[in-house]
Amino acid sequence: MPRTGLSSETLKCRAVEVAQQRIKAVGYSKFRVTDVAAELGVSHAALYAHFSGKADILDAVVGHWLDLAHEELRAAVSGPGTAEERLESWLIQRLRLKREAAVKDPELYEAYCEASDRLRDVVQRYKSIWRDQIAKLLVQAIPGLKDPIHAACLVQQAMYGFNHPRLVLDYLDADTEEVDTRLRDVLRTLIAGLRVLSR
Repeated sequence: MPRTGLSSETLKCRAVEVAQQRIKAVGYSKFRVTDVAAELGVSHAALYAHFSGKADILDAVVGHWLDLAHEELRAAVSGPGTAEERLESWLIQRLRLKREAAVKDPELYEAYCEASDRLRDVVQRYKSIWRDQIAKLLVQAIPGLKDPIHAACLVQQAMYGFNHPRLVLDYLDADTEEVDTRLRDVLRTLIAGLRVLSR
């Protein structure tokens, strides 16, 4: 147990909380691990006993936000409505969560953008989880769908303009309903094409 009296797991959780607050306070570009260590009352080296480096701490911060987003999105998968309606709701909710994060916590959102730009494992893992959720809904929406994972990848690619972290920033001043309508139009066109191919 570290000198703080905290267990290893508790110290890691506190480090993520402190890192989030530091990023909000000073900005992503000025974030320093030494400030987190100082606030926790441990040495820089002691903190690195729990994280492999600055990037690892930032991954944990991004992972925490993605965990929260995942909980909200998971509800849409098994919620009310047809599978196609649930997929629409899921995609719109994901876009809204990103827009809200970009407005509410722009510095934390920048950390997420950086992790996406660098193809960090924490982001790649959630891309796979979300692809599988899309595939599950497509199987329910399109009887006879032969390759749901491939179809889910097509949906992800078609939604790229709506959900890439950097491109979401382009929508911050746009009318929400207008953007949602465009997203629905793209999705419905794609699903209609997938239905034809599955006959």
